Amino acid sequence: MERIKITADAREAGKKGANRRLRKEGAIPAILYGLGEAPLALSVNAKILTNLLKGASGTNALIDLELKGKPGVAPVVVLLKDYQLDAIQRTITHVDLLKINMKEKIAVKIPVQLTGKAIGQEKGGLVELSRRELEVKCLPNNIPDKIEVDITNVDIGHSLHVRDLTWPAGIEPAQGGDWTVVSIVAPREEVVAAPVVAEGVVAEGAAAPAAAEGAAGGDAKKAEGKTDAKPEKAEKK
Repeated sequence: MERIKITADAREAGKKGANRRLRKEGAIPAILYGLGEAPLALSVNAKILTNLLKGASGTNALIDLELKGKPGVAPVVVLLKDYQLDAIQRTITHVDLLKINMKEKIAVKIPVQLTGKAIGQEKGGLVELSRRELEVKCLPNNIPDKIEVDITNVDIGHSLHVRDLTWPAGIEPAQGGDWTVVSIVAPREEVVAAPVVAEGVVAEGAAAPAAAEGAAGGDAKKAEGKTDAKPEKAEKK
């Protein structure tokens, strides 16, 4: 499990102008809470936190948080519980830090990583991942970087559920056993739509109407035209 040391400064809470100034100086406003203690407003280094999120452990990395101006006080172990991003620049604008007890199990979300090639894939089946993350309970020092799910023996029409997975020692799932993690589904058949032919337009490949038929059609129209003509006057005797 990745572990990193960060030094934090105290700050005044609730002042937007002060928070903007902090960000311009390369710091991020933070709030520290947990273990029944009152929340504490802090600021932390933006670059260090950004690199932390890019690491393999992401938000599950343990942080030894040292409070500046309090020499001799042991660092507090925290997790990056939540963070906010700027909508345009996608930079971190605020973080929530949670104090944890190293002797108590905590709930964390771990990414799922599939391994092997399923039997169903050999038959043309498709892998359908239902859970990209799974929540687990474990001691802070035992947080895994990933949960590996072996799909080798999964055939088309079958799934692996939480109860089917092999869990590392000291790790227990926080979800119910019936939760579907991954399935192998049959390939979807492509439906080819029939060509739409406009009225009066000959579809490609169709035989052209015979000339005789066209002529007959013309004669028929002429005949129809005659029926509309006015009747001739009776010849006088």
